[in-house]
Amino acid sequence: MLPLNTHPNINISFLNNNKPLLVCDADEVIFDFMTSFESYLNDQNLFFSWKSYALEGNILDKNKKEIHKDFIKEIINNFFKANAGTMNLMNGAKKSLKKLSSTFNIIVLSNIPFDFYDDRSKALKKNNLNFPFYANKGPKGKVMKKIALEFKNDIWFIDDSPFQIKSVQLAEKRIKTILFVGNSKLEKLIKHRKYWDFFSNKWKKNEEILLNMEQV
Repeated sequence: MLPLNTHPNINISFLNNNKPLLVCDADEVIFDFMTSFESYLNDQNLFFSWKSYALEGNILDKNKKEIHKDFIKEIINNFFKANAGTMNLMNGAKKSLKKLSSTFNIIVLSNIPFDFYDDRSKALKKNNLNFPFYANKGPKGKVMKKIALEFKNDIWFIDDSPFQIKSVQLAEKRIKTILFVGNSKLEKLIKHRKYWDFFSNKWKKNEEILLNMEQV
């Protein structure tokens, strides 16, 4: 078995093998991460510069000086401590996921720090998104490869991170990917199409891609 860094340990034995699988990121895919994060930064007299598709290098102090990368982990942890259970959903996420759940097995796979797993799990349940949820550290390709070895029906992966999409595509070619960027400021930072099979900026489009492709 491949060594993984997830909480809890990945288990897909319960999945319905007669349905395809959708593995869905949480922050900025299900939950409106950037709106909450930018508001949190402003409350701390910090700012997000929107100059690149990353957290590192974009967090500025009140003098518009970049926060050193060594402090970013602390900022992220403090943000999740305050907001992991209370973030709003991305527009259309709940309605589309509910509809898709009749056709797909759905798993939520998020790189939220493990300390906030329970808060995120409660937030999903509070919104009646009662899907299996796993927290992950690092590239998701390793996890998705393990899933693909065990699950033989079609597999789809949705994430807002080009880095994670690349990780999955390089790890397992048969997994179909959707780069979903629902924030217009982030969308402007996508420079070139690489690796992903489909691009979307609305949950309705995700829904259409998935249902249309599974009917082919």
